[in-house]
Amino acid sequence: MSDNRPYGSTPDPDMSAGGKGFVKKVHTEEAILITLMALSAIGIGVTYFKPAESFWYWAAMAPVFAAVSIYMGWSKARRRGEGMSRIIRVQILHWLGLLAALILIYFLFMRTGRIDYNQLALISLLALALTTFLAGVHFEWRFMVVGIVLGVCVAGAAFVEQVVWMIVIPIVVALVLIVFWWKRSL
Repeated sequence: MSDNRPYGSTPDPDMSAGGKGFVKKVHTEEAILITLMALSAIGIGVTYFKPAESFWYWAAMAPVFAAVSIYMGWSKARRRGEGMSRIIRVQILHWLGLLAALILIYFLFMRTGRIDYNQLALISLLALALTTFLAGVHFEWRFMVVGIVLGVCVAGAAFVEQVVWMIVIPIVVALVLIVFWWKRSL
């Protein structure tokens, strides 16, 4: 299939003029993925400062990630001339799996009490990171990068919570000793 025209119909205007449309398409998709990472960074802040509310942020992000993944998978399938109904069906099932996982996480939080506020946010983000990574494995490789960044954020958020006290306590002790020493020297 040496013809780059989708569905064998009219020539694709994106492929004309030396592939400038392709370059524009790549930049658009990367801008969209960078926007997803920026929204994820906002979510990390929400997770850190308001853990209970962050669940709803991550639950709202699931359809956003799904829409972007479906859009990118659809446009990729269209360029290849593949059947789009299968791609869309598989993607929808993939992202509905994330929604089911988030509902289960929230159920464990609300009904059983086995998950506390801090864990709720981190587990929700971990579910989104894993689903995004797997979307990269199966649909569009750039989602793997976003999934890895989200996974690193989960690890970083969990690590910072434990390490922050190891950093803050010695700093406070040092400041108290400096103030005490400074007052004694006056």
